[in-house]
Amino acid sequence: MAAIPQFLINPKTVVIDPGHGGAGHMGGSDGNHAVSPSGVLEKDMTLDLSQLVEAQLNNFGGNRLNVILTRDNDVNLSLAARANVARDNQADIFVSIHFNGFNGATRGVEAFVRPAPGNVNLADDTALAQRVLEAAFRAIHTRDAATNNRGVKRMNLGVLDDTALGNTPANHPCRACLIEVEFIDVPAVDALLNTGPNADQVRREIAAAIKNGILDDLAVHP
Repeated sequence: MAAIPQFLINPKTVVIDPGHGGAGHMGGSDGNHAVSPSGVLEKDMTLDLSQLVEAQLNNFGGNRLNVILTRDNDVNLSLAARANVARDNQADIFVSIHFNGFNGATRGVEAFVRPAPGNVNLADDTALAQRVLEAAFRAIHTRDAATNNRGVKRMNLGVLDDTALGNTPANHPCRACLIEVEFIDVPAVDALLNTGPNADQVRREIAAAIKNGILDDLAVHP
């Protein structure tokens, strides 16, 4: 049996949030945003990728990693309710997974954190976002050099609200970010992730990369 990594001596909790879901709006969260040229919905892609990340983390950490999805079917939760899953489970990490859509041509991977003031652990959130972003970007770039690293950005996103996550200035255990995994309204991205012959494998590689980014962050917060 493999030795337990030092950073998992104390069990950790990771919450993965598949963006969107269901139909209509719910507390700032719309049912769906982006749609691929072949008709695949962002909400379905976020759930699929989140479940792959969940499986990757469970395979690595066993009972030392408590991995929780904010949703495991086609429902929509408010932004606060999504973040509250981290608060209620005293999560160490919260990652919200999304896909972008814009003009059918823009490419790239980007991540978001909540800015200060209003974010009591901005530096730690930014470090988490950078780790997850760079890992996902490398996985995609290996398959398609046309992607771009669009960097870590700051935005007042409700799903990253400190109060909803359970963070306070005195006690802020949960590091949080949102990742936008490419622009699925681009035909080349649709082929890469949905319709191409290697799409299933590519999604698994991206999930493994996100897992690695999360594990890298846990390793510096034992």
